[in-house]
Amino acid sequence: MTRLFNRALIGAVAVGSLLAITPAAFAQSDAGLFKGRTITFLVPYPPGGSYDAYARLVQAHMSQYIPGNPNIIVQNMGGGGGSKGTNFFYRTAPKDGTMLLFPPDAYAISPILQPKRAKHDPTKLISIGSIVPVNPVVMVRKDAKATTVEALREIEIPLACSGRGSQSFIMPAAMKHLLGFKWKLICGYKGSAPMGLALKRGEVHGQSSAWASWRIREADLIKSGEIKPIVQIGLVRETELPDVPLMQELTNDPKAKKALEFLSTGSAIGRSMVAAPDTDKDRVAALRQAFVKVMKDPDFLADAKKRRALVNPTAGAEIQALVDAAQNTPQEVIDLAIASQSTKAEKCTVNCTKPKKK
Repeated sequence: MTRLFNRALIGAVAVGSLLAITPAAFAQSDAGLFKGRTITFLVPYPPGGSYDAYARLVQAHMSQYIPGNPNIIVQNMGGGGGSKGTNFFYRTAPKDGTMLLFPPDAYAISPILQPKRAKHDPTKLISIGSIVPVNPVVMVRKDAKATTVEALREIEIPLACSGRGSQSFIMPAAMKHLLGFKWKLICGYKGSAPMGLALKRGEVHGQSSAWASWRIREADLIKSGEIKPIVQIGLVRETELPDVPLMQELTNDPKAKKALEFLSTGSAIGRSMVAAPDTDKDRVAALRQAFVKVMKDPDFLADAKKRRALVNPTAGAEIQALVDAAQNTPQEVIDLAIASQSTKAEKCTVNCTKPKKK
């Protein structure tokens, strides 16, 4: 299992793998392939989070590299920790490349963990590429009753989450089950922004969110020490957080370690784009080529720097291999990962998802 991840996962985040790709690697596309069309970037989260931020960053620069220079719009569809929008995309997205999804980073494993909620086959979603790998980081308030790993194993604190299909639930639930953390999960928030507001107000004392989002949204609070990072989720530590442990580093149990590595697949996927199943190969090739070009575009990179957005791209074919590798995880590892999701969560009462009308 470890060798599999070292080869398929860690290798997938190497930026050189993307930059080495040349246009000759793609099928030649007609210049009018998308002429007169509109491409929708579907973000399965509300505005205000890192998924939305990266979608809008790419939106501002990618059209010039797509044959026909189509108009690009961003549409948000929050709900279920990203599962509502992802399921909608999988069922209804056109197969001509005119709708692209910025999927939850856990999309490769969520159908394995929660098949009743995540009703998509990740191997059939066609990766266009990943803009940046993303390590989620659990932050806690400085006045929380537990602010260290040791204390979290002894003292309960409330932790925000959106839906059970989101990493904001998946990762803390796994740490509670496999590492003995005592936090109480409060689910139902509409996205990372409402969770962040709850954290600031003291309604919860902790939150798991992407480091790429934390460093943009809450830089002042992190610098002042009002919130502090406790643990990160990924296969390699963030370069900006060299002293914050990965969750699998907090156990000596080899089986638990492998399950936590499996759950960390999404960190290598990060903020990515996918096309619908069975999308025409020429259109996929054109979109992948456009992705490669925009990731190297000086104006795009300058805009990303201005927005304090990290860029470390990975080619679509490598993300596809990463997704496929996750499906071949040994069953005993999957069983342990599934068991870790049995944690119960309480429903939030402020800034929460509206209940469905009967």
